[in-house]
Amino acid sequence: MKAIVLLAAVVLMAIPAAAQDSGWIGVSIDDQREGGPVIRRVETGSPAEMAGLREGDVILEFDKQQVIGVQQLTRLVRETPVGRTVDVKVRRNNQEQTFKLTAERGSGLRAQRFEFDVPGVHLFADRMRDFPRIQVNTTYVLSGIRVEDLTDQLRDYFGVGSNNGVLVTSVDAGSAAAKAGLRAGDVITAVDSRNIRAAADFSREMRAGTRPVLKIFRDKQEREIKIE
Repeated sequence: MKAIVLLAAVVLMAIPAAAQDSGWIGVSIDDQREGGPVIRRVETGSPAEMAGLREGDVILEFDKQQVIGVQQLTRLVRETPVGRTVDVKVRRNNQEQTFKLTAERGSGLRAQRFEFDVPGVHLFADRMRDFPRIQVNTTYVLSGIRVEDLTDQLRDYFGVGSNNGVLVTSVDAGSAAAKAGLRAGDVITAVDSRNIRAAADFSREMRAGTRPVLKIFRDKQEREIKIE
């Protein structure tokens, strides 16, 4: 059964209180094992859509700077003044193309929809409807697991008593992680006994391990899952 969860997420945009004039382009992106980040979603009416960017494009350069990952691109976009037009080079269908994109001002927390196909995730979806407005910054997908950074509000909600943890927002059906029992709504706090504080930590430790053991919180209880 497919459940649709509505999260208030920050996707390549400035935090208004910190950077009123920072740029926003309106895409959701994921890191890959090789190459630049891939576009997973383009917001309707966003600068990215108007420039011609599409889902599945791999971003190679932004404003003539090589792009190697999500965090770097996020920083580059935030540092782009509103109204500036920049070149964005992408790889599409094994061909490189360059588009002209004009950054706009981020307009606060933007609603994002995440679809999960993991059995039992409708319970998680029901809980998420009661969440306060939150900020989720960086998305990583590795080994069929999509994770995002946690806020203090989410740590309190899930009963994580430390500054560790990333939120699992989806698990690919049929993946090793799904077979091991990992589910959307789990909070991963450690990989092979190494603490995970952010999505970037999860990405690094998962790349280093072969059969990682994940320490997770589920229903406010800690447990371990080994991924074969």
